[in-house]
Amino acid sequence: MLPLFLIIIFSLFVYYSIKVMIKRGHDLYALSFFSLYIYTIFAQIGYAYYPELSIVVGAYFGPTLFYKYWAFMFFSFVFSFLLYKKFNSKNDKRYIYSVSPASRNYGEYFFFLIVILLYLTLNLYFYSNRGLFGYGGGKTMGGAWFGIGFLVFQTCTFILFTLFRDKSNKSKKRIFSFILFILCFLFFLQISITAGSRSHILYFFIGIAFYELSPIFNTIKYEKRKVLTFLASGLLVFSVLSTLRTVRNQGTETSFSSIYNFDSSDSKTSDDDLSSIILLQDYFLPSHTLFVSMNHKIIDPIEVFKSNFANSLIFFNYPFLTTTILLRGLGIDNDRGVGWAYHYFVEGYNAMGLLGVFYNALFWNLGMAFWIRLARSNNRRINVAIFAMLALMIVSTMKAQNSAFIRNYWLILLPALLLLTLANNQKIAFFKKKRLHNK
Repeated sequence: MLPLFLIIIFSLFVYYSIKVMIKRGHDLYALSFFSLYIYTIFAQIGYAYYPELSIVVGAYFGPTLFYKYWAFMFFSFVFSFLLYKKFNSKNDKRYIYSVSPASRNYGEYFFFLIVILLYLTLNLYFYSNRGLFGYGGGKTMGGAWFGIGFLVFQTCTFILFTLFRDKSNKSKKRIFSFILFILCFLFFLQISITAGSRSHILYFFIGIAFYELSPIFNTIKYEKRKVLTFLASGLLVFSVLSTLRTVRNQGTETSFSSIYNFDSSDSKTSDDDLSSIILLQDYFLPSHTLFVSMNHKIIDPIEVFKSNFANSLIFFNYPFLTTTILLRGLGIDNDRGVGWAYHYFVEGYNAMGLLGVFYNALFWNLGMAFWIRLARSNNRRINVAIFAMLALMIVSTMKAQNSAFIRNYWLILLPALLLLTLANNQKIAFFKKKRLHNK
């Protein structure tokens, strides 16, 4: 009963923390905290009450380790929340940069041209190299360059959605943006389904939800029908993602038709018990890296620094911390990018042992502050769109290491800001210190 009691205490604290964040209007912090919670709570339940699932993956080391794991995770959340409250006031409305109209309205045409060229290029590559796309078997999403292009394409697709939804735009621009959005979104779905990537679809839905619902506290209070609509849409999305997971695990090619023609009676997992169905999802394994690290005492600050530095950039092909942990702890030598993923708070232990709870609190708050500044302009339309794109990226960042905060910032979010201002015929300027102080 003690593990259950601790899990409940843990959950109540996270619930309280998220409630505080939402009331303050800090929805991105709340989403980040909730993501971290999801990636640990199912691992805790499984390890404590369904150890056979952890045994199967080779990450069960006896019941006692659960308490050490729980304490480290719990205090990582506690100190992260306390630091958040210390440095994030409710009414902080400071602007970091300004957005003003460009001298000429050519930006939107350049943006549409970029989208069309990217769409045609990725389509041509996809249909010419169809064999490089698939789930498992060492296949990737078409290769490294296509993967980067696809991330930019995802950003452009999302911006098209914001242009269509922004009622201040002219009707012709909104209609053209909507048509182009449908074309791009269908291709986005095709690539995601072909690669068996449920996460891309889920993150895109989260981004749209945050664009429409944030600030969540006000929406829940005044627009309950809108909330119910997205809850119903969420159920449909999760149903499709569940089907995609089952189809990709059959070892057959995933496509629109395989999803549409899926018959649950043919599923190899149809006889699995309820606990396996609930627990053995993508959120189960990431924080098991902490069990492995604690059991084998994998504490290596130099390796943490080297891995974060190399993976903050691209094409270095340096091992992720997950790869290092699995190799040192379990002797599993996976290819780069293949494995269990990671939990953001595991890094503290790998860097400093049990003192890593303070490391986690510091770097989580720094990373969040680093990102949220992008949504601190004097233009509400830009802020709402950028904030939604931050939400689109944050869940995947929470199942990675610190390098993801940096790499996603310069590789995806900064280009997204530039593309967004281009699409809205605007330009960026940073405030001088004196002017910022006066505001």
